[in-house]
Amino acid sequence: MLKGAVAERYAEALFDIAQEKGLMEKIEQDLSDVLEALDSSQDLRRVFYHPQVPTDVKKEVAKGIFGDDVEPYTLNFLSVILDARRELFIKDIIAEFARRVNETRNIVEVTVTSAVEVPSDYKDGLIEALSKVTGKDVRVGYQVKPEILGGLVVRIGNRVIDSSIARQLERLKEQVCEIRVG
Repeated sequence: MLKGAVAERYAEALFDIAQEKGLMEKIEQDLSDVLEALDSSQDLRRVFYHPQVPTDVKKEVAKGIFGDDVEPYTLNFLSVILDARRELFIKDIIAEFARRVNETRNIVEVTVTSAVEVPSDYKDGLIEALSKVTGKDVRVGYQVKPEILGGLVVRIGNRVIDSSIARQLERLKEQVCEIRVG
């Protein structure tokens, strides 16, 4: 099964429960805390992601770390993921859950990549333009990658708008290679 399909299936199940029980914000926060714990603790990642650590041990660790602080539904959800041996998909599942929550709030996550830091005055206009194009409130994350040389790469969900100089040079190279001489 593809990673995206796994993430969608589990995220949808938890999303439906959160919506049905009126716990959307709490479970969203719980998942954010789980993600933060995984990102900040190498020991936790070693336990969760190691295939030879028994599932029962992983579940006890999850209960010990999160048990008193998260909704029982969140803890049960983690147990289901661990029982199904889908722990490698936790981050993808959490990202898909967040995407679904944002969709209900008419929010879209956008990533803007540039060769240099985007000036603050330009950011406001960019957010306004992206909001107009998507018809949604926009949350923008910025990345700096000098290898794109200039321009922008804008990722809106699965769509990518690549107006980078690196991509333009790549297209030019492709066109030049297609030219037949004589």
